[in-house]
Amino acid sequence: MNIVTATSATDEIGPLAQRVYDFVETQKKVMAAGITKPSDWDPLTPLIDVDNFKRVGAYLEELDWEDYKKFLTGWMDGGTRFEFTEFQISEVGNSVFQEIEERHWRGEEFIRKNVIAVYRFNEENKLVHLDIYEQAKDSGDWIRESAKAATGQV
Repeated sequence: MNIVTATSATDEIGPLAQRVYDFVETQKKVMAAGITKPSDWDPLTPLIDVDNFKRVGAYLEELDWEDYKKFLTGWMDGGTRFEFTEFQISEVGNSVFQEIEERHWRGEEFIRKNVIAVYRFNEENKLVHLDIYEQAKDSGDWIRESAKAATGQV
């Protein structure tokens, strides 16, 4: 086992943390343009190792890139509005750990979650793995249903 430790802090953004920020900014642009189908998420593709990508979500659902786009489309369906506040970001080895508070709105429903997103990158600095860990009183039925639909569990 290779153990990587963080031994210092800096005010400079590391290259992988910058990739996470690029991913988030591209997501925001895609959402602002409007989502009607999974291919609307394709602007994220240059940041992703699409052949090896896996996202493991809060319900332990495992999604490849195509299924993740389906999940995101279902999550946005119905006018979901999303924003977050970042509390901390750490880059260690090939991984970035981002601690955030997420806020989701859909109609009258509002959900707040504490989330740690773990991004793992390959040698080309493309995203290959995304893990989501969350604390929430309610994760939102529409989010759970989107996860089930993307994995064919509906």
